[in-house]
Amino acid sequence: MKIRVISGSPKWLQNINNMKIITTCLLLIYIHAGYAQKAKLPEAYTPLSIKTHFGTQLPFGALAKRFGRNLSAGAGLEFISIPKGWIFGLDATHIFGQNIKEDVLKNIRTPDGQILSDINTFATVLLRERGYYIGGYVGKLFPTFDNGNRIGGVCINLGAGFLQHKIKIRDENNAAPQVAPPYAEGYDRLTNGVAFTQFIGYQIISRNKTINFSVGMDITEGFTKNRRGFNFDTRLRDDTKRLDILAGLRATWSIVLFSNQKGENIEY
Repeated sequence: MKIRVISGSPKWLQNINNMKIITTCLLLIYIHAGYAQKAKLPEAYTPLSIKTHFGTQLPFGALAKRFGRNLSAGAGLEFISIPKGWIFGLDATHIFGQNIKEDVLKNIRTPDGQILSDINTFATVLLRERGYYIGGYVGKLFPTFDNGNRIGGVCINLGAGFLQHKIKIRDENNAAPQVAPPYAEGYDRLTNGVAFTQFIGYQIISRNKTINFSVGMDITEGFTKNRRGFNFDTRLRDDTKRLDILAGLRATWSIVLFSNQKGENIEY
């Protein structure tokens, strides 16, 4: 499938094309899981792992009006139940970026876009994206090969949890009292709510515990609301119900805490 983005196209059209690319890749991986060579997971191998992951995401829905592309990093625990290949996990993800589309400080800027300090000089005030996701998930590993040392297969996870994001106002020299706490809360757009996640990718598990990783695509849909009582810049209360969507790529590296192989408990 070839998708063409014309230079100068509106951002909403580019976002649609980005979403098409992600959806196409998800379908290809899913088809691969259905037609791949069958491989059975050994009944005696049940790893419990601590994982770390890093990724990049594009916003869609209401979130695309506030932020651009972001990065994410996180950690969690994962257990694979053998021989059925069921996956159970907990995940915590930190979301961060500097692509801010909504200038919440425009009402207190000078005509040339500066913010004055308490001594009437220009303060260095930066806007950043900050957020997090915490939740749990269940999934399934569909093995496609087993060479005796490593097991590989397509994994599909579904999860639920809590998503939060805000605009972090960073005053580099603490020189602008108008954006210092607690006044910053009137501008930061603190938003959170229940969220659902989907992940599809390829996972490798080593019996000797040296190489354990996965790569794939994840999507998060957050049903959120602004939690501040009043926005200083708009002078209004925002009770709008939002659909915030993040879709992107993620790579995960796992360290096996313990495993049970051939009836022996191996711990370290």
